[in-house]
Amino acid sequence: MEDEENIEDELLLVESQLNGLQDKIKTLLDQQEELYERQAQLKALLEISKTSRDTSNSAPSVALEDWSGKFSWDSQADDTRFNVFGISSYRSNQREIINSIMSGKDVLVIMAAGGGKSLCYQLPAVLRDGITLVVSPLLSLIQDQVMGLAALGIPAHMLTSTTNKEIEKFIYKALEKGEGELKILYVTPEKISKSKRFMSKLEKCHHAGRLSLVAIDEAHCCSQWGHDFRPDYKNLGILKIQFPSVPMIALTVSYASELKLEDVKVCEAETFVFCRQLQQVKCKWI
Repeated sequence: MEDEENIEDELLLVESQLNGLQDKIKTLLDQQEELYERQAQLKALLEISKTSRDTSNSAPSVALEDWSGKFSWDSQADDTRFNVFGISSYRSNQREIINSIMSGKDVLVIMAAGGGKSLCYQLPAVLRDGITLVVSPLLSLIQDQVMGLAALGIPAHMLTSTTNKEIEKFIYKALEKGEGELKILYVTPEKISKSKRFMSKLEKCHHAGRLSLVAIDEAHCCSQWGHDFRPDYKNLGILKIQFPSVPMIALTVSYASELKLEDVKVCEAETFVFCRQLQQVKCKWI
C-alpha cells in the first residue's frame, strides 16, 4: 500500500515536470518563430541595402522623402480612417506608405501578419479618384475583403470565375464607361494573364483616367523558389508597362530568404521599400 502511494506520488511529480517541460517547449518554439521572422527581415534589409548601394554607385545620389511629414490630404485621410474604416490610429509605417502612394510613388511593403497591409491600399483607394485594381491569389481572401469593404459602405467587387453574369456586366461597364459605383476591384492573377477582354476594358479605364492605383497582394507568390509560387504572378509586370503613370503597391506578409529583389518585377520603376520598422530605401527593379 505504501509502495503504491510512493509510486502515485512520483507519477504525479513526473507528470507535473512533463507539463512544465511542455510549457517551456512552447515558449521556446514561439521564440524560435520570432527569431526566424526577424532573421528573414534582417536578410531582406541587408539585400535591400546592398541593392541600394549598388544603385547609388551607378546613379546620382537622391535624398529620401520624409513620408511622415504633413500632406494636403492628411485631414481627409484621418477622417476616412476613423469614420469609414473605424480605425483610431495608424499602425507602424501605414501613414508613411499611404503618403507615398498618394504622392504617386510605387511601393513594396514587407509587413508581418497583422500589421495592417490592407489599409495601406484600401485607404488610398477611397481617397483617390477612380478605380483601384487589386490582384490577390486566393478566392477566399478576395471574398472576405469584398464583404468587409461592402459592410463599410465602400463599393467593392470581385471579378473571378465565380462572378455571375450580371455583376460581370456591371463591372465591365464601370471599367469601360464609368457607369455605376466601383472603387475597388479584386481579381486573380489569372484574370490578368488569360483574359483579353478584361485587359481591354482595363486599358479603356486607364485611357479615360479612371484607373487610380494597382495593388499586388501576396507578392511573394512571384518567386518560383517559394512554395506559394503562382506562375501567373510572373506576368504582372505587364501592368506597369501598360499603365506606367499609375502608382503600384506590392505587398507581402514576409520576405522569404529565397525571394530575391529581381523576382519582384511588378514595380518596374523607381520604388520605395518599407519594412516593419521604418526602413525606407529607394531601389530599381531591372
